Amino acid sequence: MTVEKKTGSANLLTLQHQAEHFYYNDMTEHDKSGAEENMDILRSDAKYMGSPVKMLYFPKLFTQEGYRKVREAGEQAWRILVKVIRAYLDHPDYRQLFGFPKELEKMICHRPEYSTLLPICRLDMFFDEETGDFRFCEFNADGSSAMNENRIMTEAYRKTLMYRCFSERYEQKPFELFDSWVKVFLDLVREAGHYPAHPQVAVVDFLEKSITTAELEQFAEAFRKSGSDACVAEIRSLSYDGEHLYTPDGFRIDAIYRRAVTSDILDHRDEVRPFLDAVRDRKVCLIGDFCTQVVHDKILFKVLHMDRTKAFLTEEENLYIEDHVPYTADLTPALLQQEKFLHTSWTCRSGRNCRWILKPEDSYGAHGIFYSGDYTDAQWLELIRAHAGGGYILQEYVSPYRTLNADYTDTDYTDNPWQKQAEGQKSPRIHSFANMTGMYLYGGHLAGIYSRLSPQNIISVEGDEHEMVSMVAEEKLFNQ
Repeated sequence: MTVEKKTGSANLLTLQHQAEHFYYNDMTEHDKSGAEENMDILRSDAKYMGSPVKMLYFPKLFTQEGYRKVREAGEQAWRILVKVIRAYLDHPDYRQLFGFPKELEKMICHRPEYSTLLPICRLDMFFDEETGDFRFCEFNADGSSAMNENRIMTEAYRKTLMYRCFSERYEQKPFELFDSWVKVFLDLVREAGHYPAHPQVAVVDFLEKSITTAELEQFAEAFRKSGSDACVAEIRSLSYDGEHLYTPDGFRIDAIYRRAVTSDILDHRDEVRPFLDAVRDRKVCLIGDFCTQVVHDKILFKVLHMDRTKAFLTEEENLYIEDHVPYTADLTPALLQQEKFLHTSWTCRSGRNCRWILKPEDSYGAHGIFYSGDYTDAQWLELIRAHAGGGYILQEYVSPYRTLNADYTDTDYTDNPWQKQAEGQKSPRIHSFANMTGMYLYGGHLAGIYSRLSPQNIISVEGDEHEMVSMVAEEKLFNQ
């Protein structure tokens, strides 16, 4: 995946170029509409870490072909990830590759009461809207979020001039991410077989860590609409009497939608002991169970490329990983015997020109990270030899696909090195953004798409996160 493509070129899998065309045909009115949309978002419950989300004006409208490619990408990845979880549960030697602490390993191996090992996830990728090529950047399991932001952005977008422009020719179909999850959730509880027909559900998290509690409340309301009483609960406040788990006000919990991530549960294990005991005793149906940590942990990117994983995947699945999961490996002296690692770039199997990132296994904040594109081959060889065996990993570098968009938020672009890509676009509102495409999968099927962007070339730079509404566009049929 490269960034050399010109931003604003004609897209095949989204309607990006048409959004630009509409905007430039009437910039004054679109600027007015975009500013009004931004005010709607500022007044809404669309929050990220306590602050209003930064919504961009152009929509991400996938064509039918684009949606098909995204769906196939996500559902194929889901099938592979389920195989990996199952191998972890079934084979002690495979568990050793992950290196999890014994207590976490024991929690993971507590098999769920239902057959779907990965009930909910959001798989994030860098998606090329012209070729359909993609590379994964992160896998999220039970803590997957931003469904409420999608809902609110859809409502705001429907009031805009841009929406009206597209509506003349296209049916713009949003994604429903609440009722569809409730259906999958309740089917899994029924599969477990020993809970009430309409179980009482708690959406649990460490509430001070939640990106927004408004989203949790939306899910609770969706459960109530389905006929199951539901509440949002602080995971540390629960009590357990040996038969039932309760909230402080006496609400009996039959099933849990877990938003609390596993690492936080381990860090507060003594404070959440009633929750853990009820799950251990199978007195509450936990969705998702702790086996999903196998997918959530970043070490998975390395394990997917190991021979032990390749042994139980099909040839097609191994090629999929090679093409779409950035190669990640420990930088050992033995690795340096392979020719491709000795050069700053190489041509991978699908013909892309790829580069490397060298970083410590426990890195954070971009400390100690080296990009092969900054070095000559001779300098790179010296660098990797110096760090081989020193706790470093090599990972394929992925450059996100970039598009133009109109921004009416308070983002400061003064020092943005990518701003030059948007120069000459006739409007001070137009900027260049790196794109990340998230795929929500419920029960293994694509339920929706989430789009996060950044003016930088790294998506999750604090303060630089932007979002845009994602929909599927279907051309209307007109009588001749």
